[in-house]
Amino acid sequence: MSENYEIFSLEKHKKYSVQISGKYSYASHLHMVSIVPSEIAKVALNFPISFIKSKNDSYHMVAILGLQAGSNVFIDDDHFDTVYVPQNISKYPFSLAKNAEGDIVIAINSDELNDLGEGVALVADDGQPSAYMLEKQKQLKHLAEQEVIGNQFIEKLSELGLLVEQNFKFDLGDGDKKQISGLFSVDRDLLNTLSDEELRELQKSGMLEAIYSQLISLVQFQRLIDKSRIG
Repeated sequence: MSENYEIFSLEKHKKYSVQISGKYSYASHLHMVSIVPSEIAKVALNFPISFIKSKNDSYHMVAILGLQAGSNVFIDDDHFDTVYVPQNISKYPFSLAKNAEGDIVIAINSDELNDLGEGVALVADDGQPSAYMLEKQKQLKHLAEQEVIGNQFIEKLSELGLLVEQNFKFDLGDGDKKQISGLFSVDRDLLNTLSDEELRELQKSGMLEAIYSQLISLVQFQRLIDKSRIG
């Protein structure tokens, strides 16, 4: 995916349009993507969900899209072979960025723009954001809010000591057994050791439902293996 992003401006982009193709070729190299709490249940029905650690030891919640870096096995002929597409992919060609003042703003991949009127306009005739742009702004605002909630969710899981590394072993049918390390999951046994008060707190906050969705999603690893064999 190109990284030629520029901050969206009503003045700068008033003559530009973007085509909506429904194709996801730009995500064909993504073997995982960050997800947010509000989409966990939908993601769990399509992809396995894990937690990974960054270099500063902070956790991130991701959907696993492939068993090897650079390979998304859920994309077929530039389309997702799933009912649901994670928001951090469907937001393309838009993203969140910081301007010179440090404020969170919307950026767009300039490679996807055209001044030929092909696709949908970014700015309406009255100089205000188009209906399409307003919808994208709404989506990105929601993502930004959910990322904050996601960090709180992960911090709580870490505080309770529920995240455990799971070495994932698999065989693609070629007789060569492989293993993926560095993936973390909620440990069901540790979850069952929590006090009633801790469980009630998780339930009231909606975190308990998210935890069970993550655990349920692990069955999707078999689908991931099967699709990797097909590929």
